[in-house]
Amino acid sequence: MKLGLVGQHIQKTQSNRLHTWLGRQYGLDVSYELFDLVLDDTPALAELLHRLGEQGYRGVNVTHPYKVKAWDIVGERRHTPAGLGALNTVVFEAGGIVGTNTDCSGFGRAYRAAQPGLNPGRVFVKGTGGVGRAVAFGLAALDAEHIYLYDEQAASQQQLLADLQAGGARASTVAAAEVDDCIRGCDGLVNATPVGHYSTPGLAFAAGLLGGQRWAFDAVYTPVMTEFLQGAERAGLNLITGFELFLHQGIDAFEFFTGIKVDPDVARQGVSHV
Repeated sequence: MKLGLVGQHIQKTQSNRLHTWLGRQYGLDVSYELFDLVLDDTPALAELLHRLGEQGYRGVNVTHPYKVKAWDIVGERRHTPAGLGALNTVVFEAGGIVGTNTDCSGFGRAYRAAQPGLNPGRVFVKGTGGVGRAVAFGLAALDAEHIYLYDEQAASQQQLLADLQAGGARASTVAAAEVDDCIRGCDGLVNATPVGHYSTPGLAFAAGLLGGQRWAFDAVYTPVMTEFLQGAERAGLNLITGFELFLHQGIDAFEFFTGIKVDPDVARQGVSHV
């Protein structure tokens, strides 16, 4: 079974290791190729995906910065909220390209494991691109008390707000001047930007703003302990690492590719969290 990953700056991913490991555990000969490409627009991504389908690939994962573009390419979306607007997994079928978003479901699983029985509360989400959209809809599915959105791209945050509210979520955007006060008053903090990734190092949330919140999540998992999560740990917050999202979204993706139900303990044995 030929699988792959389409994105930028993906050479340190463990997706290939996870999927080939799961293939061996469940009796499949799985290959997983990395397509680390700069694609100019949605038509360029569509051309690539159609070509991979013609070359016999079963499906591919799609990561930054192509998740939103993938939404408009697929012919059918499954197991994904109607307004989410981003996909990270596609399968090539006889009738066309089918897509889903396992970041959304994977975040839900990761949160419930870290904070069993606890509502997410008031959550500040920084970044409203592909992964930000998935996490925000995941928070809505968890019945978060309120979701506060911030992105330097005003159009992006306004669109996500409209889509969340259309689905009944309690959400609002935050003006730049109000960001610090909002962060201090929240229960949870989410970094859904690339800041902190090995290719884009930095601190997603200033250390002086951390403390008083209950939990923190960083979508970045290379490295796992980003500067943000290190600061959150020192401030006493409960951590949800990007590795946990990676693991659970990968399990869901493998199940989408193959139809095989995966044991999370088996999946965890195949990848490193350090």
